[in-house]
Amino acid sequence: MKNLSEARLTSIWRIIVCVTGGLLSLAQVASAQPLTDSDTEQVRRGEYLARAGNCMGCHTTRGGEPYAGGRKLNTPFGQFVTPNITPDNETGIGRWSGEDFWQALHYGKSKDGRYLYPAFPYTEYTKVTRPDADAIFAYLRSLPPVAQTNPPHKISSPYDNQFLLFLWRTQYFKEGVYQLDKSKSDEWNRGSYLVQGLGHCTACHTSRNVLG
Repeated sequence: MKNLSEARLTSIWRIIVCVTGGLLSLAQVASAQPLTDSDTEQVRRGEYLARAGNCMGCHTTRGGEPYAGGRKLNTPFGQFVTPNITPDNETGIGRWSGEDFWQALHYGKSKDGRYLYPAFPYTEYTKVTRPDADAIFAYLRSLPPVAQTNPPHKISSPYDNQFLLFLWRTQYFKEGVYQLDKSKSDEWNRGSYLVQGLGHCTACHTSRNVLG
C-alpha cells in the first residue's frame, strides 16, 4: 500500500509539473508581442536611415561584430572609442529607452546625463526628426545583442573636463530639428536634411579651429 501511495503521489506531482509548465508556456506565448506591419516598416526604415548615417562605419571594428563598437578614433583632443550600440543589456544599449536614445541623438547627452563629446556628431544629428530617431532605435533594438565591453576614451587634459565641454556647447552647439525651406522642392529639402543631419557631412568637410 505504501509503495502504491508513493507511486500515486509521484504521478500527481508529475501531472502538476506538466500542467504548470504548459500554462507558463502558454502565458509566454500570449505575452509575446509579434511584430506588426507597422513595426516591421519602422525597423526597415530605421535600417535605411542607419545606413544613411553610416552608423556601422564608426561602431564596428575591422573584422568585428556589427555595431558592437570598439573602433578607435584618434584626434588632436585624444583617443575616442566608439560604444557598443547593440541591444546587449550589460555592454550595449539594451537598457536604453527611446527617450534615452533621443536624448543622445538630439541633445548630445548620455543616458546618465553626461555631455557627450562631439566625436559623436550630435551637432548634426540634432537635426534628425523624432520619428526618424525612433526608427533607428527600433532597428538597433532588432539586432542580435553582442556582449562586448570596449575600453574607455583616452582624452587629453583639459578636454576631459565636463564643465569645459559645457562651455564649448554654449558656443558651438545649437539643438534643433531640421527646418524645411519652403522656397525649395521636396527633393531639395530631402537632400538637405540628409546632408545636414544623418549624413553629418559638415563634420568631416568643414575646417575646425583649436576648440574643435
